[in-house]
Amino acid sequence: MQTGYNPPLDGGFFAVTNILAIDTSTPACSAALLCGNDQVSRHKLASREHTRLILPMVDEVLSEAGLVLSQLDALAFTAGPGSFTGIRIGFGVVQGLAFGADLPVIPVSSLEALAHTAIRRQAISAGTYVLPMLDARMDEIYWGLFEYNGTDLNRVGADSLTPPEEVVSPFSERPHTVIGDGWNYADRIPLEPGVFNSTLLPEARDVLTIALREVKAGKTCSIDQAQPVYLRNEITWKKRQRLRQVT
Repeated sequence: MQTGYNPPLDGGFFAVTNILAIDTSTPACSAALLCGNDQVSRHKLASREHTRLILPMVDEVLSEAGLVLSQLDALAFTAGPGSFTGIRIGFGVVQGLAFGADLPVIPVSSLEALAHTAIRRQAISAGTYVLPMLDARMDEIYWGLFEYNGTDLNRVGADSLTPPEEVVSPFSERPHTVIGDGWNYADRIPLEPGVFNSTLLPEARDVLTIALREVKAGKTCSIDQAQPVYLRNEITWKKRQRLRQVT
């Protein structure tokens, strides 16, 4: 398990902000806390152990920072897409914490968080398109497309759920970095990235990067307004609806 303090996210501009972030959307489980200028985090690759691990991780980062829930400004979490079970666990934990401490929340795309994990952990140059992808099972992939300009990561398209053959970038002539276990379908994906890493998974410390931006922009919401993002759920529902109409 990774632990400890990490460098400030933005040079201390928003020094009074305290944000707790969690991620349970993949086989990895993590919690991270922005406390003034410092960052505390826990991270562990532990498939099927999220229920056991996530609340102790939350307690540990709060204790290490010397904070209690009531001193936080917001809670951030990966709302999906990803593991159905993991997303439900994370959303349930955030619901309990938000209701208990009357805190606003920031739902974050797990794919965007993974793109930020790649920026932090890979040597990615300006002008590169970052394509995070997660294995959605059932012969499909969750994926998104972002552009990195050397400073900021900008979304190019919405998060998608498709068969591997339908993962397409309109900027195929530009450098691409592909990350995530969706690349296990590489032989079926019509793309040749310059760099790829199929082992990276999103981490809560990178959820903090997105959450801080949203807090600065005043884009928090109440837990009543937040929803998990399954993608497949909606598509499956539409297919079932069409089948009912036919029969």
